[in-house]
Amino acid sequence: MPLPAVRDTRYEDVKVGEEIPSISIGPLSHTQFLFIASSHHDWYPGHHDVEYARAQGLPDIFMNATWQHGLFQRVLCAWAGANAIPRRIKYRMGRPVVRYDTVTARGVVTGKRIEGGEHLVDLDIWLDKQDAEKVSSGSATVVLAPHGGAK
Repeated sequence: MPLPAVRDTRYEDVKVGEEIPSISIGPLSHTQFLFIASSHHDWYPGHHDVEYARAQGLPDIFMNATWQHGLFQRVLCAWAGANAIPRRIKYRMGRPVVRYDTVTARGVVTGKRIEGGEHLVDLDIWLDKQDAEKVSSGSATVVLAPHGGAK
């Protein structure tokens, strides 16, 4: 699935209950796992050594938390646009994202408010895999610019 076009979402245009455009990545290759572990300096063997991961009771090597956090940031920023600020991202990992999985980041708007002069949008966010829903789930708050004004 191609990535959604980056938008410039404005506070007034957001509706509670609205789903944001999803982003899918995969199937994830062994090379991608090695690049991710290397770029994050995360040398835990479960992220790159198949035999080690299986000896720990896992089905295969698994993606680290930093990658999942980055995917949440990516889906939020693609929806919100360059003028937005992800203020908070909080999530809990459930089932592991392993080699050859296809992962889809999703979100839905759960609330809107103005606080301290900032136009805030709250969202539920989650990652689905090809064989399971909500393998990681949480919430986020994004600052959006209003029409005709600064944040």
